[in-house]
Amino acid sequence: MRWRRRLDRLRRRVPEVRVRMRPANRDAGRPGVLLRRRAENASPVTPRRLREIVMARGYHVRVEADSSLTGLWDGYPFKLRLVGENHSDLSVLGTWGRTVPDEMHSAVAQAVNDWNREKIWPTVFTMSDPSGTTVRTEVHADVGAGATDRQLIELVEAGLTAGVQFFQALGGSMPPLEEP
Repeated sequence: MRWRRRLDRLRRRVPEVRVRMRPANRDAGRPGVLLRRRAENASPVTPRRLREIVMARGYHVRVEADSSLTGLWDGYPFKLRLVGENHSDLSVLGTWGRTVPDEMHSAVAQAVNDWNREKIWPTVFTMSDPSGTTVRTEVHADVGAGATDRQLIELVEAGLTAGVQFFQALGGSMPPLEEP
């Protein structure tokens, strides 16, 4: 109890000073935007939620029968989908849209290998089918534990931006398409 009496005596000796300060403008006394941001909680990622987030960004997409979203970004076709067990992985898959000429297979393979060695995203690979060989990009992320809206937007944007960047670089190193 002695400390309480000392504190009371100290309070009586030191007068309480109240200073009222007014900021020069309305926003000067407010915390910055980053400090005011609400904490986002991770929510389960569903095809519907993915579609809503992508459409809220102003992207025009088509919903496929398997609930994946397809669209063109800078002229390149992309597919956004949930894959894996329990749809726990987000895949942003891009397709170059051109077939690789036979004489360019080794050069394209070298470009793909160089990209994958130097860059983290996207993973770049070639696909062969009866119509020929084309190049694809993919950003693949585990969203099984959920994701915030901001995380989903960043994953989608990373997949689209990095994919377009690779396709433009590849297209710039290829001979122009021959018109029939």
